[in-house]
Amino acid sequence: ARKEQTKARPEQGGERITDEWLQSRTDEDLRYRFGMGYKDILSMVDALDIPKDFKTSHGYVFTGLEAFCILCARFRSAGNMYDLTVQYDRSQSSISQCVNELVEFLDSEWEHLLNYDHTHLLAPSRLLKYADAIRQRGSPARNVFAFIDCTIRRIARPTFYQRVAYNGHKKFHALKFQALML
Repeated sequence: ARKEQTKARPEQGGERITDEWLQSRTDEDLRYRFGMGYKDILSMVDALDIPKDFKTSHGYVFTGLEAFCILCARFRSAGNMYDLTVQYDRSQSSISQCVNELVEFLDSEWEHLLNYDHTHLLAPSRLLKYADAIRQRGSPARNVFAFIDCTIRRIARPTFYQRVAYNGHKKFHALKFQALML
C-alpha cells in the first residue's frame, strides 16, 4: 500500500480583498481583521499614497487597497501566513512579498517623518537636561528623562499603601508607572 503524500503548501481559498468585498463586511468584522473600519481603510490608503496598482519585484500585482489590507491583516495575526492564504486567495509567497515591499515602500515614502531625531529634542545633551529637571522636582531616579502617558491599570484595593495606589481622577485603585530612562 502506498502512502498518501501531503501537500507542502496550503490550499488557497477565501476571497480577494476588493472595495466591494470590504463594503460587504461590517465595520466590526473589518476592525477584527484589519484594525480599522471601511472609511478608515480608504483614508489610510489615500493618505499614505499607496499606488493604485502595487506590483512586487517578482511580478505579483495587488490593488493598493488589497496590499494595505494584507499588511494590516499580517500585522494583526499572531500566526503564520497560512491563515491569510486561506482567507484572501493569495499564495504565501505573494503575501510575504506584498507585506515586505509595502513596508519598504512606506518606509522610503515617509522616511522624513519616521527618522529618529538625534540632533534636536532627543539629542543626548537634551536628554541629560530633561533628566536633571525631573531629578530637581524630587525624583529619586537620576536617569529618567521622560514619562509616557499610559493606560491606567485598575488593581484590587491593596492592604497597605491604599492612598498611594488610589487614582483620584478615575476613582479607583490603579497603577500607572512608565518612564524612559537613559
